[in-house]
Amino acid sequence: MNRYDHYQTYCRSLGDCIHFSYCRAAGGQEPCARIVDCWIGRLPIVEFLKTHYTPEVLERVFAPPPGRLQRIMSIAERVAQNTAPHSAR
Repeated sequence: MNRYDHYQTYCRSLGDCIHFSYCRAAGGQEPCARIVDCWIGRLPIVEFLKTHYTPEVLERVFAPPPGRLQRIMSIAERVAQNTAPHSAR
């Protein structure tokens, strides 16, 4: 898995040059969602991802982010849960 770790590229998210090793584990054990955009044409990135990650991981990593309304509703639900009156003991 670490075959390409010594390669470097500019990271648009961090604003600096980083090694491939960071990109393939940016989320702990999961690759950065921008890994394909940054490394396409420099490495066989699609083949690398298919070889080293399960389809479920890749689906989760590359899933589109939630829309603005969905994020607002999620925050509202969490707030409502945290402010709900506790049952009497």
